[in-house]
Amino acid sequence: MPSSDDPTIESRETSTSPGGRSSPLEKTSVPHVGSIRLVGHRVREVQPGVVQVEAQITCDGRDFNGAASGPIASPDRLLVPALATLRALDACMQIFYLGVSHPALVLDNVVEVSVGDFPVAVVMITASENENATSLVAACPLVGMSDLAIILATLQATTRTVTHWLRGGRSRGAEEQDRPQ
Repeated sequence: MPSSDDPTIESRETSTSPGGRSSPLEKTSVPHVGSIRLVGHRVREVQPGVVQVEAQITCDGRDFNGAASGPIASPDRLLVPALATLRALDACMQIFYLGVSHPALVLDNVVEVSVGDFPVAVVMITASENENATSLVAACPLVGMSDLAIILATLQATTRTVTHWLRGGRSRGAEEQDRPQ
């Protein structure tokens, strides 16, 4: 099973400002980070036997795009939408993460399982910040488009952890308590 470092699976990331213009990936000071949401995705065959998936997320009024390409054949095919989503999340963290060491999301695996008569995509990711590593897992029913189900499962597995990192490890409640009265 290829990892996110596998040369047969290619990924890239970009950042787009609210006005739609590309911007360099640089750290900026952000007072608070809102929720991370899926804006859209696109799937296309870029050459015979190779598929490309692009995922677009939004956070604090900025859009972040991630793309990955890989073989159409399973089981590698299941990895492509998850990698595209992780690239978009990484682009978001490049802008908003203010910590000393950059955290990482590493795709461990994506599998299809059956729950009763229903196919389900299960995404497994390792999230690490500093020396702390945590396993993240989420699942989504494979109804209709499997790429969308895998993108949603990837976001379900990661958004709480990424949002926590972007807020500097503090919840909104902790921020409220530290304010002077």
